[in-house]
Amino acid sequence: MSTLKNTISMMQTLPETDLIKIQNFTKKLSKRRELETADEAVGRLLPPKSREDIYRDLEISRQQAAEGKCQEMEEALAEIRAKYGL
Repeated sequence: MSTLKNTISMMQTLPETDLIKIQNFTKKLSKRRELETADEAVGRLLPPKSREDIYRDLEISRQQAAEGKCQEMEEALAEIRAKYGL
């Protein structure tokens, strides 16, 4: 008997509560894998930043905010939603 057939036959004998636990655990594993895959994709697209880069970016953002070169988050999100049809 194959591993898949063995697994199915074992699961057929389990009570409903155990099957639900298995289903929830499987969902968690799937979600975890999705998040890991997304993290890997971001890591490939964005180069790592040094501490100096982060501080420089922070200083630039503070300067832009002081000069009024910023917008409210709700407004920015509304523009993004409109642009991408979300």
